[in-house]
Amino acid sequence: MSRDVIISLQFEHEMDFEEILERLALAGWAFLRNEDSIWYMADFAWKDLPLDGLAEAKRDMRASYEVGEAVGITTRLPDGETFANMLFHEGRTSVSLIPLLDYRTIAHMPEFVDLGWYLERFLAPCRDLPIVRTEASDQR
Repeated sequence: MSRDVIISLQFEHEMDFEEILERLALAGWAFLRNEDSIWYMADFAWKDLPLDGLAEAKRDMRASYEVGEAVGITTRLPDGETFANMLFHEGRTSVSLIPLLDYRTIAHMPEFVDLGWYLERFLAPCRDLPIVRTEASDQR
């Protein structure tokens, strides 16, 4: 059985993916999947680099983004335990946070993903951006 959990922000106009990454980094987000690697998406494929390869990953992502492709990167949220993929969509007006399998759940209802917790952490560094829509869903 598959489960799709996603939190999305849509902006009034185009936003650059690096501006959002910078905001997240300042809020304590880390761009890694393991303690020794970065996972990112460019050219419609997920790739990995050692931790010192973030600048290279951003250059690769930039090349894809500039030709209108979606790009993404795996992040560790500030709690230090929760991971998610960030996808920056082709139209440049939306970004999605896709929590990875060890979902943070509601304490007294562990069968439900705590979408509010994810949304709060995602919105906090982006709150002054021109957000026109937020969506959060958990489909089982």
